[in-house]
Amino acid sequence: MAATSSDKDRGAVKIAWQQLLGRMSAATDQIDWASFLELVEMLPRVRRTYVTGAGRSGLVARSFAMRLMHAGLPAFIPGETISPAAGEGDLLVAISCTGRTGYTDYMCRRARELGAKVVVITANSDSPLARDADKVVIIPAPADASFVIQAEVFEHVTMLCLDSVFSVLSEQLKVDLETFRKRHANLE
Repeated sequence: MAATSSDKDRGAVKIAWQQLLGRMSAATDQIDWASFLELVEMLPRVRRTYVTGAGRSGLVARSFAMRLMHAGLPAFIPGETISPAAGEGDLLVAISCTGRTGYTDYMCRRARELGAKVVVITANSDSPLARDADKVVIIPAPADASFVIQAEVFEHVTMLCLDSVFSVLSEQLKVDLETFRKRHANLE
């Protein structure tokens, strides 16, 4: 029986999926996991955590802020009308693949001016965001790939790493399933 175009499309999607997983696996093999453990240790000790990024990195940031809320930690997105003023004792976690996103760089500089600590998660250790940070967490992106593929790997790996941070925090803070359910959105 001849293959249909939908069979070919499924095959192409499966190959793309396998290539993405391979790139993500290669990136995670190079991560300095101690840097994520430092983040785990910082989060419960700060007064409030602000999480920022632009574009898809911004979506990863929002997801992480939600996870921090689920863990019972005060987390906010800068620019939202309900975000309180930042200052000493606060932490900004900024996410940017290139480390050159203007909006995110401004947020880092402004947070530092206000006395907050800044952790930058990026693929580029030699970037304006990395220079403005108190702590830099590197997510390796494949150097031999297009920017789109680099960003794709960065965003997926960052999301999974930050979900792992949440898992460790949940254990440390003893967040059980019932507590998690009580904190989960229920106006949907």
